[in-house]
Amino acid sequence: MADIFKTDLRIVFQDTGHGPVVELATGAKGAAAVTGIDNLVQALTLRLLVDQGELESLGHSRYGSRIRELLGARLDHANLELMRRFVRQTLLDDQRVAEVVRVVVRSRSDAPGIVDVEAEVRARDGQSAQIGVSLDAA
Repeated sequence: MADIFKTDLRIVFQDTGHGPVVELATGAKGAAAVTGIDNLVQALTLRLLVDQGELESLGHSRYGSRIRELLGARLDHANLELMRRFVRQTLLDDQRVAEVVRVVVRSRSDAPGIVDVEAEVRARDGQSAQIGVSLDAA
């Protein structure tokens, strides 16, 4: 069976206290690679963090998510449910995803304005993957 996950450059998400920073991971021989299910997790995380349409100039007008449409909105039940639906659709937009098993979107009571997103997907080859991101929705 062909490798449906492919290989990409590994990135590292760092919290600097002034918002997240994404950097290339390096190893002894230069840039590090990510393969297999880990590459799918990285790709889905990036897809959630990029605004849909942000890469239109590169020919990828549908890449990304619509989550930003809800940033600044009240974090009530209706908006959290809409965000959950946006996350689900974004995950399904990746052709390597066969099924979205679970999506949970919840606001943090200890950090107003922060939304935690947790999801589980099943890849086309049957493997499961967990994705988690936190968003500043204020």
